[in-house]
Amino acid sequence: MAIRVETTPYGAAALGCLREVVAGIKSDDPMTPVTLLLPSNTAGLVARRHLAAELGSVAGLFLATVPRLAEQLAAAGLAPRRPATRSVVAATWRTVLSKDPGVFAAVADHPATIQALAAAHQELCDLSAEALAAVGAASGLGPDLVRLHREVTNSLAPEWYDVTALLKAAADRARREPAAVTELGALVLYLPQELTQAEAGFVQALTGAAELTVITGLTDVRRADRTVRRSLERIGLEPPESTSRNRPVATEVLNASDADDEVRCVVRDVIATLATTPAHRIAVLYSAATPYARLLHEQLATARIEVNGPGTRPVHERAVARTLLEVLALVDHDLPRAEVFRALANAPTRDFTGQRIPVPKWERLSRAAGVIRGDDWAERLDRLGESALPLRDFAVELRRRLTGTALLTTWSDLATEVLDLFHALLDLTSLPVEEQYAAIAVEGSLRGLSTLDELGTPASLTVLRDVLDLELQQSLPRVGTFGTGVLVAPISASIGLSVDTVYVLGLAEDLYPGRVHEDALLPHRVREAAAPELASARDRLDKKHRQLLVAFASGSSRVVASFPRGDLRRSSRRLPTRWLLGTLRELSGNKRLAATAWDQPSYGDRMLTSASFAGSLISARLPATEQEWRVRGIGAGFELGDQVVDRARLLLRARNSDAFTRFDGNLAGVAGLPSFATEDRVASPTSLESYASCPHSYFVERLLQVEPLEQPEDLLIISPMQVGNLIHDSLDAFVTTVGSALPRDGEPWTHEQRALLLSIAAELADRFEAEGLTGHPRLWQREKLRIYADLLFLLADDDRWRAARRASVVASELRFGFDDEPPVEIVVPSGRVRFRGSADKVDIGADGTIYVTDVKTGGPSRFEAIATDPVAAGTKLQLPVYAYAARARLGNGHTPVESAYWFVRRGGVRIPVPLTPEVEARYVETLDTIVSSIAAGWFPAKAPEVPDFLWVQCPYCNPDSIGHAEVRARWERKRFDPVLERLVRLIDPGVLDD
Repeated sequence: MAIRVETTPYGAAALGCLREVVAGIKSDDPMTPVTLLLPSNTAGLVARRHLAAELGSVAGLFLATVPRLAEQLAAAGLAPRRPATRSVVAATWRTVLSKDPGVFAAVADHPATIQALAAAHQELCDLSAEALAAVGAASGLGPDLVRLHREVTNSLAPEWYDVTALLKAAADRARREPAAVTELGALVLYLPQELTQAEAGFVQALTGAAELTVITGLTDVRRADRTVRRSLERIGLEPPESTSRNRPVATEVLNASDADDEVRCVVRDVIATLATTPAHRIAVLYSAATPYARLLHEQLATARIEVNGPGTRPVHERAVARTLLEVLALVDHDLPRAEVFRALANAPTRDFTGQRIPVPKWERLSRAAGVIRGDDWAERLDRLGESALPLRDFAVELRRRLTGTALLTTWSDLATEVLDLFHALLDLTSLPVEEQYAAIAVEGSLRGLSTLDELGTPASLTVLRDVLDLELQQSLPRVGTFGTGVLVAPISASIGLSVDTVYVLGLAEDLYPGRVHEDALLPHRVREAAAPELASARDRLDKKHRQLLVAFASGSSRVVASFPRGDLRRSSRRLPTRWLLGTLRELSGNKRLAATAWDQPSYGDRMLTSASFAGSLISARLPATEQEWRVRGIGAGFELGDQVVDRARLLLRARNSDAFTRFDGNLAGVAGLPSFATEDRVASPTSLESYASCPHSYFVERLLQVEPLEQPEDLLIISPMQVGNLIHDSLDAFVTTVGSALPRDGEPWTHEQRALLLSIAAELADRFEAEGLTGHPRLWQREKLRIYADLLFLLADDDRWRAARRASVVASELRFGFDDEPPVEIVVPSGRVRFRGSADKVDIGADGTIYVTDVKTGGPSRFEAIATDPVAAGTKLQLPVYAYAARARLGNGHTPVESAYWFVRRGGVRIPVPLTPEVEARYVETLDTIVSSIAAGWFPAKAPEVPDFLWVQCPYCNPDSIGHAEVRARWERKRFDPVLERLVRLIDPGVLDD
């Protein structure tokens, strides 16, 4: 049959050529069948709409891509063989690798290896025997790669077929049964691009029974058109010469500071263009999905512009898919606590009774129980009682299901169990449309995996996760409907496109073409050895060049090319792509313009420049979004009544002023602040100590009750606080158990009593371990022995100390202010302060002196200030309160009391604080300053830049808070409240001195 070749530029000219060809074929009979073979589905939609508008009818017009037409002709003949899906090919590669991986042995189990081999397999399937042999001889990986490829092909052939096999079968049928091809009518191969060997063979076979017209698009750039010409040679046609001498160029160029600013500028221009151009006649094409795809969709959505085109998020990034994949991965480490709740928080989840999972509540419960993984879910949650029962049942059942699923050995059983778990965990009834699509994709992928049993591939939950993840990564749902709204797509979508206005973004050299990465399996030397059957690196560059030129040709009235001058994410400078030089030279009139000198010539109004986001926003004729309108209005000085903006302004002005404001910690006048001196509140000494250490930290922790989270899984060794609790609890239980047999008059502890203390400590240590408070088991064994040794040392040191004073042990954990125990009241100038607490140990000497001891398991360094100040600037308030409590319980107002900190893990060092009149006076003064400051609302944050100053850094403090120089300046201006002055002088008296 006859073959006719038409050459045309791309864009509207190509559609015009197509219209003439189809009209000529149908000139005698409008119902004459015509089959269009198209480069893509998008090109088919554009062509159908154009022909319908121009010819008035598309009756008898059939559209298909070359592989799709081959499927129509040959799929029935290939039955009962089925299409080899990605998962089938990947599973076959896993099976073949498991038998004899060769040079791939070290990485045979890695998912990336399977993915790379499957991609190479797709290219190798199209090669002739000679080219395949050349691949095997061209590299060290070649022999094993070709061997494995042939094994995979032979394994698939009896039951499955790939695209190459389909095309070859279709070509065979076209030659055997010309009538089947004749039914297709006249054939039009529209804008062929890079036809594979199999595709070209199929098209060539079609020409034996049907009339074929090839409409070849050319860009008038020989390198860019090279692969198109080669495709025609594969069909058996002589490549035509271009009839045009006008290379496509953009009509305008935009440069912006970075990609974000570039996108915003384009969106503003799109809004302006929409005033005169319908949305479906505008296309926004980008060079790289990252960062342009999501930026464009986000900014256009914010501007409320409807779009269509490829999606930006593959299914595996959707919440339902992430939830399933992360839940399946929990079995690897026996349900680690943090990973469990991270997985459940992705999407709306249910327990196995159908109730919605309260993720935050359950996370708190598990943290309080000290759950880490495995048996902890049952054992440690049991201790919390009824409140933790639903969580316990869910975790135990999830663990049972995952463990059982991991033991299954067939793909059908695995897929069924995982699908059941997916439906049980996720509430799929109230999901957004995107998540519903993702759920359908997950279900379809899982059902498809059951066919892998026919391959004999060993089934495992790990492999299922890898295969499912790979499938969902490559599943990218489309956004919107083609023809409705602005098209947002990669530059590759320009083939067959024709619109009025085209924006092409990201035309910087490092983005387009970007760095050409060497293929690890089919590197350059291998591709050269199998050329021209294997596409070379040069072919990939030429393809990108051609697609850009086609994008320029797709805009019939206006083409805007844009590039970023830099990347603010990496602080780097960018140059326009080499393929934009033709446009820059055309617009500037300088035919020798270099890429590095693009900004030197004058372009008139054809070069648009955005100096910065702020600059372009101020000068833009039409801001794109509500946010931009507001920012522009505020920048111009308009009062918009925006509470958020007004509060931000107030904060900045206050923080930059000399006044001590609420943004610096001044909460004077705020209702609800505690007044310990005038109200019936009971305080603990440690809470008031924390105020003196950092007022802002006190405000956040004590008043707002915000505390850092402690994750059980982060616990490597038992914390110092829990060591102290274990020693204190052991000592208290020991003294209580000994009871009336406590040593008196300096008598030592007996051997039986020492054994009793170790027994009590061991019992408590087991309880702490069961509650998950002790860290790694091996490290805990060493620390536990040290704690036992410390307890024995404690008794020995206590023997020496009591013997010197002939002291008798009276009590342990002397409590006051709890339940029926009266609090300790200390009179201060502003009223009285009531305390609660518990003194660790109380002894009475032979002379009647009461000794109060506070046992410390840390070091004494933070207590050294007591040598010069008995309360250490308000940070050490416990001992005087304990002394008052012991005197009230065991003596009278004249009984001498001596208190001390006892550092039992530091050689028994004691730091005494006798309750003398001088100490009492200093204590009352300090205490009054603290409670008055709290009642006055002074909660300044501490500044890290002045180590010896009042405000030092704490976990909650703002590093931009009040500085040393400002405090001194305020003092000189007498702008301090008297209470604040007392606070400053209390903690660092020298700050305000000259």
